[in-house]
Amino acid sequence: MNCEVKGDLFKQWHPDAEGQCPVDYCKEVMATAKSASCGKDVLCREGTWQVYEIMKEISEGKAESEDYELMMDLLMQIKAGVSCDMAKTASTICLDLLKTYEDEWDKHIKRKLCSSLVCKGAFTVHIDPSLCDGCGKCVSVCSSNAIVGGEGMIHIINNSSCSKSLVCIGACPKGAVVKAGARKPKTPDTPVPVGSFGQSAGGEGEGGKRKRRRKG
Repeated sequence: MNCEVKGDLFKQWHPDAEGQCPVDYCKEVMATAKSASCGKDVLCREGTWQVYEIMKEISEGKAESEDYELMMDLLMQIKAGVSCDMAKTASTICLDLLKTYEDEWDKHIKRKLCSSLVCKGAFTVHIDPSLCDGCGKCVSVCSSNAIVGGEGMIHIINNSSCSKSLVCIGACPKGAVVKAGARKPKTPDTPVPVGSFGQSAGGEGEGGKRKRRRKG
C-alpha cells in the first residue's frame, strides 16, 4: 500500500516564475496524486480527491470562507495518516505553499482574485479596441461562440459564455485579446467599426463633448 514517487511526477514549483499561481499549482499536484493513487488506502484515495475538489472550487471563484482551514486539516491528516509516499509528498508540497502564500489563498477565497491571472474564476477576457483590426481570427477559433463582430468591426467577448480556453489569445495577430482581473479595460458594449471607439465626428472626444480650442 505504497505508491512510490517516481521521477518528476510532481512538476517543480518555481517561486519566481512568471505567470505561476500557488493555487493552480497545488490543484495540479493534487490532481496528479488522486489520479495516480492505487486506491488501497482510503485516506489517500478519498483525501486527495476531496482536497483537489476544494482547490478546483477555489480556482473557479466558488470558494467558501472555511475552505482554507478545511484544506489544511485534510492535508495534515493525509501527511500523518497515510502509508503512501506519493500522497505524503503531495500533501507536504501543498501544506508548504498554503502557509508560504497564505495571502494569495486569502485573495482567491475572499476576493475571487488571482495575482497571476491564471485561475479561471479570477479573470475575464477582453478585446482591446485600440488594437483590434476586425480580422475575425479570434471568432473562428472560439468554440463557445462567445466572440461577436463582423469584418472590420471591433470584436466583443461575452464573458458569461466564454470558456476561457484562451485559444483566441494565440489566434489574434495583433495581440488584442487580453486577460483582466479587477481592473477591466474599457471596451464598447457592441461591435463598432475599427478605429471608431472613443472618437466621434467633428473632433468630438469620447462622450460626445466637443473639445474647445484655447484662444491665443
